[in-house]
Amino acid sequence: MKGLGALLKKEIMEQLRTYRVVVVGGIFLFFGISTPLLLKFLPQIISLSGQQIPIDIPPPTAAQSLVEYAGTVGQVGVLMAVLMGMGGISNEIQRGTAVMTLSKPVSKAAFANAKLLAMSLTFVVSLLVASLFCFGYTGWLIGVGDLGRFGVLNLLAALFLVFSLAVTMMFSSLFSSSLAAGGVSMAVIIGQAVISSVPVVGDFMPGKLLGWGNAVVQSSGKQYRWALAVALVLTGFCLALTQRSLKKKEM
Repeated sequence: MKGLGALLKKEIMEQLRTYRVVVVGGIFLFFGISTPLLLKFLPQIISLSGQQIPIDIPPPTAAQSLVEYAGTVGQVGVLMAVLMGMGGISNEIQRGTAVMTLSKPVSKAAFANAKLLAMSLTFVVSLLVASLFCFGYTGWLIGVGDLGRFGVLNLLAALFLVFSLAVTMMFSSLFSSSLAAGGVSMAVIIGQAVISSVPVVGDFMPGKLLGWGNAVVQSSGKQYRWALAVALVLTGFCLALTQRSLKKKEM
């Protein structure tokens, strides 16, 4: 792939220049810090709200805090992945910046790969930093969790977010409208999440990765290795289709 290194450097600089790293990292960090705080002080918050009905809330556990954080980041992260990726290619084609980039000695495959790698790097680094804060705050306020199991949970969550980015970028290359790309991408991701709840068939859906990660932290539940394999294959398929779509476009 000709020019991948130069394009990747350009895309990373674009992530920094447009403050996408700050936005994604800031939102993830907010939930990384606020989740253990909320669980720890939830009884006091309910008391201050004037709630008269007595509610017996058991003390939170470290596993509960880590799972709650991952679930929230997973949901919010998908939305952010769609918002970030839906105009990644379509907007550049409309503005003509894609033509300027591809007029240089670089390949369209490298153009697509650099975009996905840069966006994935933004999400993975943001997730790593926020997760470390969450683990630290959980240990300080609630109790020490299992760092190894939490690491597996974050790895599976990161893979699911990269899958979501790949899906969105694929539709961004297929549609000229970023809104259309975002809408269809969200529909596909929600659709696979719905199928994930179907017995047997759902075990193959990428959405099961988050459930698998939660089960690892809680030391319960079964593994979803086929869901991992399908997520990796679909991510590669989306990237290949993005490259093919770019090659067919006249720019």
